Amino acid sequence: MGRARQFAVFAIVAVVALTVGYAGWRVYRQAQPEQCYACQRPVHAHSRTVAFAKGSSRLFCCPACALSEQEQEGKPVRVTEVTAFLTGAKLSPNSAYVVKGSDVNMCAHSHELIDADKRPADIQYDRCVPSLIAFAQEREAIQFSREHGGTVLAFQKAAAAFAK
Repeated sequence: MGRARQFAVFAIVAVVALTVGYAGWRVYRQAQPEQCYACQRPVHAHSRTVAFAKGSSRLFCCPACALSEQEQEGKPVRVTEVTAFLTGAKLSPNSAYVVKGSDVNMCAHSHELIDADKRPADIQYDRCVPSLIAFAQEREAIQFSREHGGTVLAFQKAAAAFAK
């Protein structure tokens, strides 16, 4: 086999390998859940929040996490989109209502932290607590709070409380 033919075979094998590798990487990336910009937790479809932070649009796991970013960084964060808990629909924060502090928290960890003595350790701070669950209609939020506790607020009022 001539040198030119060997090079052609090598080039074809390299192109096929790169194509298959790239396709596999894309399938792998699509199978991975979206992660929160701030806490790296998975983003759940019914608590997904988009906010403008540090000069660009960022994806957060929940409204509480996005608003906590402002508190943590000391720089303004503007929530541009929240997700309706019941329907998964995108909502403008200007028209949304939230239930603050219900017994539902999509971001809650299911495992306990263990201290050095092998006893459960208290969590002192979690940026996603208290939960903020978004709703399109105030009546939906009120019904949810009757079943799960918490306080119903207009989103803008809840956001203003974080800005203090």
